[in-house]
This record gives sequence, C-alpha cells and structure tokens, in this order.
Amino acid sequence: MRFQQLVEPCETMAGNVAVLYANDEKMIAVLVKALELTNIDIFIYDTQDTTEIIRSFDLEPQILNRIHVLTFSSDYELLKQCSEDLSQGKVTVLMKGKMKATSMISFLLSNKNFIDQYGFLNHVACFSIPNYHKTLMISDVAYNVAPTIEEKKQIIKNLTTFSKTLGYDEFNIGLLSSVEQASKKILSSIDGEKLKNIFNRTSDTDVKIDGPILFDHAISKKRAIEKNNTSSIAGNVDALLVSNIDVGSVLLKSLTYFGNASVSSLLLGAKFPIVFTSRTESKQNKLNSLLLALKSQNGFNF
Repeated sequence: MRFQQLVEPCETMAGNVAVLYANDEKMIAVLVKALELTNIDIFIYDTQDTTEIIRSFDLEPQILNRIHVLTFSSDYELLKQCSEDLSQGKVTVLMKGKMKATSMISFLLSNKNFIDQYGFLNHVACFSIPNYHKTLMISDVAYNVAPTIEEKKQIIKNLTTFSKTLGYDEFNIGLLSSVEQASKKILSSIDGEKLKNIFNRTSDTDVKIDGPILFDHAISKKRAIEKNNTSSIAGNVDALLVSNIDVGSVLLKSLTYFGNASVSSLLLGAKFPIVFTSRTESKQNKLNSLLLALKSQNGFNF
C-alpha cells in the first residue's frame, strides 16, 4: 500500500483526540492543520493555559469550537482525568505532546485497563521512501528494547491486526537479521527461523512471514535474485521486525536523514491508537502520525 493512502485526510474522519501537553506553537500548528483537514475534535490536557497560543492562529469559529482546552493544577489531576476520559471512550485517540517519552510510557503502563485485554504494546514506524515502491513499516524502533521471542510473536500479531485494519489484502513481514541462515551465534537469526516456522503453520494465507532475511534482500528483488534468495517476500516486504531498539533506531534515522523518508508512527496494542512521536519530530510527520491514527481507529475496540 502506498504511504499516501495511509495518511490521506478526508472531511469524514472523526473522533475525539486527547493531546497530553500541547503548550507549544509547533504542536498547536499540527492540531490546527488536522482540524482543517478532518472533522475531529481536539481535547488538550495541560497544566498551562494554551488559549493564548491558540488565539494567535486567528481561527474561524467552526474550527475554534472543536478545540477543548482542559487546564489542571497538577500533573496528577491532568493524567487522572485523561485516564478516565480514555477509559470511558470520551476520547478515542491519544497523542503525545510536549512530554518525555518515559513519562508517556509510565502513564500507559500505570493504566493496565488500556492494555491488558488487548495484549502487548509495540511501536511501528511507517515510511515513505523515495526508492521503495510502497510503505515500509518497521517495528520496534522506539519502545521495546530487546523483545523476547514471545514478545516478538505479540508484535507480529499486532502488525497483522494493524494491516487488516488499514485494508491490506496481503501483508509480508520480514524477520530482519544480518545472516540468511540460522546461526547459534546470532540470536536474531534463531528467532527469525523459529517465528517463521510458528506462523507459517497458521491458516492466515493473507500474511506471509519469512526470516531470517537480510535488509537488502527484503527490499530489493534484484539483490535477492543475485544471491539466490528464493523467498516469496524478497523485494516486497511490507514490514520488518528488528531484533532490538538499537537496530530500529539506526534504521529510522538512516531512512529519514539519508533516505529522505517521510514517517508516521504509532503505538499498537492498546484499546485506542496512540500517536507516539518525538518532541523534535517535524510538523508534517506529526500530522501524518495523527492522520494514520484516525484512519486506524475504526479497527480498534472501544
């Protein structure tokens, strides 16, 4: 699927988006753009009053009326109210604003009802890469540090559910490693072979999983043929599962800085989509992530 299909806005997109800490011109600019492109409402949870920044955008009443500013005297009261609103379905998408990733993670993990019945949280980054013919997803680049094989099974299940939510008819997952064959010295290759065997016994023919697979074989059919790799997903992967956060982080930065890739990213596995972008992320990438969350929310159970 092309990246633009995943982040294409439309006026029928709806939902109530909770934004944690948005007292920042860059963040408000992203939210205003989203309001102009869709039919969502924004709920800002902050300990500082954001109304002055919002007024500086000189918004039309029909946009301004869809921004709801909730100001609290403490972080505790703020997070408590946001937690209640998420649990009750008053807000249906959660977006990380101007706050540390560790603080966001602590908030999520302290609310077990967000996750328990849905499984396991993992991060997915969706890339638009100029030299690749479709969207490339990579997990886990910013949340799980070194997932075990059981956790990788959960990540694969989350990616599979996510792909179906987005409308994929077929979805190819490559289990990334630095070697083509399982080697006792390289854990990612052992995990790749085990996971391939586990999931290839299932009846889900719409999802193909192969590994261990080299990065160049995963994204280039020509390179795979040169190296006699006969994998059915070679050169055509939709998602790559990396072995640890170091590999994922380097790939993320390499693709964005050297590959001129656009990116949108979410946390999967909760009862609602979670926009989990860096505070230094560009406005466009933050907007793309929010639009992806809005598109995916229909597949989540509220």
